[in-house]
Amino acid sequence: MLSLLLATALPELPPVAQPKPVQSRQQAILEQIMQQAPAAASERSFGECIYIWDQWKLNSEGVRTTFRTCKGESVQTPVSVAVSCSLLKVNTTSSAEPGKWQGWRSPIAKGSKPGEAMMVASLCANVAE
Repeated sequence: MLSLLLATALPELPPVAQPKPVQSRQQAILEQIMQQAPAAASERSFGECIYIWDQWKLNSEGVRTTFRTCKGESVQTPVSVAVSCSLLKVNTTSSAEPGKWQGWRSPIAKGSKPGEAMMVASLCANVAE
């Protein structure tokens, strides 16, 4: 699975809105989560999804991207995931339409995958923007 995911090119991302400062309450939550987080690994599971953790890429707008597979999704068509740590927003491609981004949203919005908020918190806790 990992070799297939690494060979897949990430689609071009839509623009992200200008960042707002992380509020002190958000920062405290991120720090608390990171104290409980496991050590880095090549893959990390959050909810029903496995993220390719050691392959996060950073683009010029500060957006991080990688791939994931979730329970019920085809391993042959991995989903691209983009995270804006400055906005605490996530964007994913559709497994039905590979390469098409779904739009920026909160990781706790309706329709988010279980564990997605924890993934964003784990990724963004150590990011200084």
